[in-house]
Amino acid sequence: MKKMVAFMASPRKNGNTATLVKEVIRGAQDAGVETTIFNLYDMNIRPCQGCQVCRKTGKCVMEDDFQNMFKHIIEADAVVFASPIFVWQITAQMKLLWDRLCGLFDENHKPRYAPKSLIMVYSQGNPNAQAFQTSFQSNEAMLKMFGLNVVNTILLTGGLDPNTAANNQELLLKAYEAGKTI
Repeated sequence: MKKMVAFMASPRKNGNTATLVKEVIRGAQDAGVETTIFNLYDMNIRPCQGCQVCRKTGKCVMEDDFQNMFKHIIEADAVVFASPIFVWQITAQMKLLWDRLCGLFDENHKPRYAPKSLIMVYSQGNPNAQAFQTSFQSNEAMLKMFGLNVVNTILLTGGLDPNTAANNQELLLKAYEAGKTI
């Protein structure tokens, strides 16, 4: 059975980001995929200390909630990273997680594991879909280094109201289909 793990980095547990992630997960479950969701605002993730041990061993030496999340990433066929955009970029909680992913590659910057499909979910208040594309492209390039290959990006624009996604049937369907096709 395929496995998918999703990481939600929004302080709103029922806002736009959560709504879209739930649709991705629903699509994956309907396709028979085993799913797990982590809400990063509920997790204890310490900042990376830059010790580089993970690059040598593939394991982080710090003991916190990251250990379980990392295990899920390793075991997953597909990963979902979902974040609202705060000040042109993902939230600090998502950045904490990403900074700790260096164990996914070795000292020569080669991924340790088979490539994984990655679905990115972003929600932004700005109505212009191009407003933060430079950041999104940088994120995609960085994550590819870890062997996480973006296969779909779900972007909600104009999402100042936390119910915007719930009222956008086209985007909900896109999120559902993204999960279903993993």
